[in-house]
Amino acid sequence: MMPESQLAMATTTVSTADQAEQMAAHVVASGLAACAQIDGPIRSHYTWDGQAEAATEWRLTFKTTGPRLAELAELVHQLHPYELPQWIVVSAAEASAGYARWVTDSVRGGPEHA
Repeated sequence: MMPESQLAMATTTVSTADQAEQMAAHVVASGLAACAQIDGPIRSHYTWDGQAEAATEWRLTFKTTGPRLAELAELVHQLHPYELPQWIVVSAAEASAGYARWVTDSVRGGPEHA
């Protein structure tokens, strides 16, 4: 587990803009991420079941803290339409003090901390 002060960015992809919007809104409303950003469309090339595939997707990036990562991962996997969703977490090596404080305060202020 990361220290409470450690910021993290977690990413996943979905197949439609509507899925991305719904997931972003739900996750932020849950208080598990301070922010959810959507990029897209993007083009993904990959191998699935031994076949070369290409798909248009939308990428979501969630800003959160170490202690909220497990809950965030669980929620995203519950909401996710894919059989095997991308879930990649990167720890922030550095963040401005004000931004870090905002993220930490935002996820602490989620529904379960009210």
